[in-house]
Amino acid sequence: TAFAMSIEKFRREIELEKERIFPDARIIILEELPFYLKMRITLGREAFIEACMNSGSRLESLVLVMKNKRIAGFDNLGGWHIHPCGRAHTHRKIIKPSIRPIFEYLAGCYRK
Repeated sequence: TAFAMSIEKFRREIELEKERIFPDARIIILEELPFYLKMRITLGREAFIEACMNSGSRLESLVLVMKNKRIAGFDNLGGWHIHPCGRAHTHRKIIKPSIRPIFEYLAGCYRK
């Protein structure tokens, strides 16, 4: 179905960027349905990127979490925006980014 294709494409892009930027990280599928995918990329003991996509509602989010706090993230709830590194409680409107620059930005925040 069309829903499964978009979920599968999202998953492949996440896996590709994980291998490119975080080759030692592990991916854990937290929830997977025909229209919904939630995965976690473990970066360290208390750090991970959570990636979610709901193809029915078209919601997407990628968030860097460290020590149980959102450090930075991107999502499209109410239009695409970034939660900037170190100021994750704020929103800055953006044009829809591809997965690669999102991963590069989150990697930069993680490595600070």
